[in-house]
Amino acid sequence: MRICDRWMQNGTTDQRGRLHPPQFTTSREDSQIVRMAVTDRSVISRTVVQHIESVTHHSVSARTIRRLLQLSGLSARRSLLGLPLTQNHRRLRR
Repeated sequence: MRICDRWMQNGTTDQRGRLHPPQFTTSREDSQIVRMAVTDRSVISRTVVQHIESVTHHSVSARTIRRLLQLSGLSARRSLLGLPLTQNHRRLRR
């Protein structure tokens, strides 16, 4: 394909595809996500996703939120999978 044809079809002369997928959150939203995680340690990624969707009206996956928090130096928050042990359970396990 000639360069001018490629420009007319794709709007670019690059032969390769994108190296990275397009980013759905802006840097301002990223800082808001990190701020939410720092201020409320109990917030989970699904809660952050719901908040971002209500504000920006586009979907972001919980995996993206966890990856962003991990890149920011925060541990990714997931909902509790098991019930916490009671004092009696802990005593019996010892």
